[in-house]
Amino acid sequence: MEAGPSVDPRTGEITFTVSSGESERPLRVWFHLRDFGADPAFRPTATGRWTATIPAPPADRLEYLFAWANADGTETLLPDPGNPLLVPGPFGDKSLLELPTYRPPRWLTLSSQPWVAQPLAVTTGVEGVEVAGELLTPPGSKADKPLPLLVVHDGPEYSRLARLGDYLTWLDSQSPELSCRVLLLQPGNRDLSYAASAPYTEALVERAIPLAQTMAPTRGAVVGLGASLGALALMHAAAMYPGTFGALVCQSGSFFRPRFDAHERRFRYYDRVVEAVDAVYAEPSALAGLEIALTSGLGEENLENNRALADRLAELGVQATLAVGRDGHNYTAWRDLLDPTLGSLLAHVWRA
Repeated sequence: MEAGPSVDPRTGEITFTVSSGESERPLRVWFHLRDFGADPAFRPTATGRWTATIPAPPADRLEYLFAWANADGTETLLPDPGNPLLVPGPFGDKSLLELPTYRPPRWLTLSSQPWVAQPLAVTTGVEGVEVAGELLTPPGSKADKPLPLLVVHDGPEYSRLARLGDYLTWLDSQSPELSCRVLLLQPGNRDLSYAASAPYTEALVERAIPLAQTMAPTRGAVVGLGASLGALALMHAAAMYPGTFGALVCQSGSFFRPRFDAHERRFRYYDRVVEAVDAVYAEPSALAGLEIALTSGLGEENLENNRALADRLAELGVQATLAVGRDGHNYTAWRDLLDPTLGSLLAHVWRA
């Protein structure tokens, strides 16, 4: 039995096999997926190795780590030593297993030229809460040409891990009228800023976006793109400041509700997030005229709260759609759902 992951072609079960040293041993496989009946614990074999077997996951690709027991009683999360495939993430590399059903996006073969960047920063007076980043103009575009504006939370991660610039370049090659400027934003303290923070929202809407619009000419409706807490922060801003955005793409938004997300109570700003989401459920008039595209992974915990929000918005007359992909809560999943979700929304809003 060779080290590394193997997939049963009949059942889809995944077996992980590793060797262990004298002073350490594998404990379990770690992955960020909702409960699908998996027991990720490693067990010893008669050959002196360790194996863990899980049922077919609700995903076409799996990002994972191994939890190891150290000699001093501590645990360490590390990539699979028997799998050379790694995928980068905001918290470090993970091992990657792409199942036979996985199909990457068609546009990944295209690489874009460097965009022209202008730094932008707005302070709030609250420690850890700031709006900072870069305003990007697409390569080859004239500086005085008015272009639509796309505002992106966790912008550097979207650029590096989800290849947003490459996707927008490909989209431009298909539909030149969708060429746009991009405001890539990165918060100071992410949890504090993106968890429905009033100071952050005020600085974003009243200062950062207007500043970007003075730095380069823009036209049309402003569109927002964000994932997880970044998506929540955009929804909160749209609700608090009606008319700021013409459309939002919210990927795996952290739209916590006690019914689905009681396990998130350990999050420091859980109550504030729930209050903001409840306000959207109760008073949708602030979102009137806004187009909202939600995406989520079939394998992630945020799936149910995103489904519920999409249904509630539709009931209240807000234009909202939900696209579901077979993945979890990660930037590759969000990258793979950019097309056609983001492209279709931009075409509808900006062509109009």
